[in-house]
Amino acid sequence: MIIFCIFQIPVAVAQNLQTIFICRFFGGVAGSAPLAIVGGMFVDFMEPINRGVATSVFAGAVFAGPVAGPVVGSFITYSYLGWRWTVWITLIMSAFFTILAYLMTPETYEPVLLAWKADKLRHETKDWALRSKSEEDPLNSDTIVNKYLMKPLIMIVKEPILIILTLYMSLVYGILYLTFEAYPISFEMDRGWSPGLASLPFIAIFIGVVLACATIGIFSKTWYAKRLIESGKLNPEDRLPPMIAGSLILPIGLFWFAWTSHPSTHWAPQVVSGIFIGLGIILIFMSGVTYMVDVYLLNANSAIAINTFIRSAVAAGFPMFATYMYNGLGVDWATSLLAFVCIALIPFPLIFWFYGKKIRSWSKFAFNLG
Repeated sequence: MIIFCIFQIPVAVAQNLQTIFICRFFGGVAGSAPLAIVGGMFVDFMEPINRGVATSVFAGAVFAGPVAGPVVGSFITYSYLGWRWTVWITLIMSAFFTILAYLMTPETYEPVLLAWKADKLRHETKDWALRSKSEEDPLNSDTIVNKYLMKPLIMIVKEPILIILTLYMSLVYGILYLTFEAYPISFEMDRGWSPGLASLPFIAIFIGVVLACATIGIFSKTWYAKRLIESGKLNPEDRLPPMIAGSLILPIGLFWFAWTSHPSTHWAPQVVSGIFIGLGIILIFMSGVTYMVDVYLLNANSAIAINTFIRSAVAAGFPMFATYMYNGLGVDWATSLLAFVCIALIPFPLIFWFYGKKIRSWSKFAFNLG
């Protein structure tokens, strides 16, 4: 995160696009670290019920930021401050949370904790032969390549659950980022709103995000907690009901947005559709994260790392073709096309619900839950 903060400075003072592109690239590489390790952190220090609540807070922040960004950014950009202050504000907030994380977030990685304990015991007992397993088998280039670089790639090729989850989560993540192009086209170009006003409908998506976070939190503390207590063991498929609901809600929201988009139709119904789009996206995404963590547990970091890489790449690509698609098909049919794709993927959460345990039994990386 320190490197991420550093690379905001040249972006803020850049005099050409090359500087912005290069520094944004390195800033993105550095800023991806928290997304890659959060699943492993949840496994390290949270039991399953609270893990669902924590994931809802995490995912809510991950999605609320991009959704609120266009609203805040548009007003800043078109004010006397200008676009550079969107970067300065990013730097200020990132620095604040980096310091906060350093002061308040404990180390949770077991090999590091055991190494610290061994070091403490060596000094207390004067037995300098005491070593933790990680100290006896130190990190080397082979371990880095095979464990940290190759394992995520092997998993995405061999793990059916990870492949399908990544496909589905990449789609919904891409749809979120596609709205950053679709909303201005619909509200600014078609309806003739000003840039600042055209960003306000994102608040509806934000409301959907908040509702989804609350839903997942309540679900984890009630239905999921009851199932966990009754069965006495972790069953990853118990995480899936919100995803099943989200798989139905998202296409409804997309169709709603599509067929209320004509300028002759009052703007209110189209804006309200954003609540269902945000709700559906987050229910799918958060359930996907918690399901992935519960399936892979100790291998969760590798699963989330490759999942994050692919869905982020997809999300970056969606806005590139959004303008062409929406100009060519129109807001109604372009958005309907996305809804039809979402409908085609509805069976996958149901397949995991009914056959997930059997599919997990084929895996070499899924944790054996007995």
